[in-house]
Amino acid sequence: MPNRIRTAVIGTSWWADGAHLPGLRALPGVDLVALCGRNPERLAALASKYSIPRTFTDYRQMLAEMNPGVVVVLTPNHEHASMTLAALESGAHVICEKPLALSAAQAEQMLERAEQLGRRHMTFLTYRGVAGPRFVKQLIASGYIGRLYHAQACYLHGSWLNPNRLASWKTTLAQGGSGVLGDLGAHVIDLLQWWFGPASRAAGTLATFITERLRADGAQAKVETDDAAAFTVEFSGGGHGTVQLSRVAAQRHNYQRFELYGSEGMLVYEYDEPLAHTGRVSGARVGEGEPKELAIPSELSEGLVGQDTFPAVYRALTAPFFASLTQPGPTPSPNFADGLAGQKVIDAVARSVKSEKWEAT
Repeated sequence: MPNRIRTAVIGTSWWADGAHLPGLRALPGVDLVALCGRNPERLAALASKYSIPRTFTDYRQMLAEMNPGVVVVLTPNHEHASMTLAALESGAHVICEKPLALSAAQAEQMLERAEQLGRRHMTFLTYRGVAGPRFVKQLIASGYIGRLYHAQACYLHGSWLNPNRLASWKTTLAQGGSGVLGDLGAHVIDLLQWWFGPASRAAGTLATFITERLRADGAQAKVETDDAAAFTVEFSGGGHGTVQLSRVAAQRHNYQRFELYGSEGMLVYEYDEPLAHTGRVSGARVGEGEPKELAIPSELSEGLVGQDTFPAVYRALTAPFFASLTQPGPTPSPNFADGLAGQKVIDAVARSVKSEKWEAT
């Protein structure tokens, strides 16, 4: 990139500190020029840690004064649409965390406005930067499993198992939009649609096991969002998938498993903390016997083995976006269109819970 990209970040969460800020700091040609957050102490601490020269508590003031070329939106879900639209109008390209919005209607508005203004846009779907899913993508494209028959997927987490964990924006429908369905489900849905194309319809169930939590002020609050989800999707190109999600799975930290079965073979992708950030891929073609582990190509796993490897994931995921800022052509994936596609499935599952029938995406 001949010119350095002035980049501003909205949001100071643990994920900003653990992923985006170190990832951006490690990208060549990217200057972190401003950080915006609500908590002045947290804001000052992160700005000092990552040598960010300007801080703001009002994102609109930041947009007006700093005129960034790229804005990264890392705030609670209900703020994604308004902040993204404001950043687009200010002249910036936007990276927005998943889920892209509270609804497909919001996500569609974000995509349409970005395209109208000629802005580049990205939905931050983490696991497309991990080596295992990228290898699975290559294997499927090569015909390894043939025509998809069915997929089984789970993403299990124990982060909300403790009933003493305080309520937050993630436990309210107005701010979170959904619980585990939009949080972990956005990743699973995206990988399945990345590998097999768009889903045409979905049906499922949601469950909330811990129905009340204390708020930070000591008051009791109803948990409005789901702790677990189970749903089925059918793909436009044929085949179907079943998905299990949980944020109250005992002894699971960040466990994913995908079993993919087709006319010519099968693949298994598995991911957990000891496998970060590569995952493990196993497979077998018809007639080959039991599945065996398949070596992930070194060009996909480079920089992802050992400690402090997330900047390499970040680079793999965001490099096409930043490169596109100085190149002609369409916005690379994962973009807002991918975020919208995932949100359509999330919405369809949520509708099916109420209608008790299949819902089109």
